[in-house]
Amino acid sequence: MKKELFGFMVLLLLCVGALTGCGSSNEKEASTNSNQVKEEETKSKEENEAVKKKETQVDTTEEKEKEENQAAEKDESSTKKESESKVEVNEKQPETTTSKAKVTVSQADWGSTWTRDINTDRGVITITEAQGDTLKFSINATHTNNAEAARAGNINVGDVEGTAKVSGNVATQTTADEDTGCSVKMTNHQSYIQVEAITDCSMAGGLGVSFDGKYQKGNIPETDWWKEDDTNNATSDAEEQPSSGTEESDVEDTPTDTIQTISPAEAEQRVKEFLNLPADTDLSVVCDGDVGGGIYFVRVYKYVTDDPDNPNGYNKFYGNYHVDSKTGDVKDATKEMIEENEEYLNGN
Repeated sequence: MKKELFGFMVLLLLCVGALTGCGSSNEKEASTNSNQVKEEETKSKEENEAVKKKETQVDTTEEKEKEENQAAEKDESSTKKESESKVEVNEKQPETTTSKAKVTVSQADWGSTWTRDINTDRGVITITEAQGDTLKFSINATHTNNAEAARAGNINVGDVEGTAKVSGNVATQTTADEDTGCSVKMTNHQSYIQVEAITDCSMAGGLGVSFDGKYQKGNIPETDWWKEDDTNNATSDAEEQPSSGTEESDVEDTPTDTIQTISPAEAEQRVKEFLNLPADTDLSVVCDGDVGGGIYFVRVYKYVTDDPDNPNGYNKFYGNYHVDSKTGDVKDATKEMIEENEEYLNGN
């Protein structure tokens, strides 16, 4: 009985010890878990603080980058402004060069009048508004085959005018004439101007009229060369005739069919009547005298002064006429010339 009781007590003590041990182990586990929780909370706090620090550093880095970008943009804008200012300066430099070139062009003396002093191919250049690298001009040219043709009034006339671009001592017509397609180039050699046609100018004048050639400086007056030629021929013919010793009474009288019955002034009046011109006409009707065979040569023209392209004025021709000094009959010399040229061409 005692043994059983003793065994029971021992068993009871073992059970109590086991319970006590389980409680302490639970307390230890609880304390351990609480410590782990505290450590995890501490770690999480430290990690959060580290993250915040990194975010702060990132924000600071981004702000620095923005500031650096803004500074770089300012530098670029200032650099662009400097480069643009340099470009503007460089762009202004050619203007200075151009102005110097214009000064050089303006030094060329284009004068106002130049003359191609050739009896059968006379021409006159009129220069106006020669400013900088442009000038305005007109060329009036004539052509006749010889003195006999000139005495008969067979004189062709041509004109070309326009604006020329000046480069150095060369002036080139900028636009060809709309009606004739004619354009020319003028080279200024100071004492004369050399004219060259750069397009076909055959339509700008009558048969044989050309604008090419050398034009001397100044307005050289036109002479009655065709009259002088006639006089020289008459003199030479008289010199060639041998002296026959014939008395003056034996010399044949002047044929009656060459005797003039009307004066040059009357010939001019006949032309005015032929053209039905009023008494107060502004046209000039001028008789140049007898061109041979008792025929008066009368020119009709107007001196133009209101042309802005030719402020110095020029003669604008309206026609040439033949007046028979015996009968007073009037004929259009230009028409006769055309008919004679057609006959000549058809004959060849």
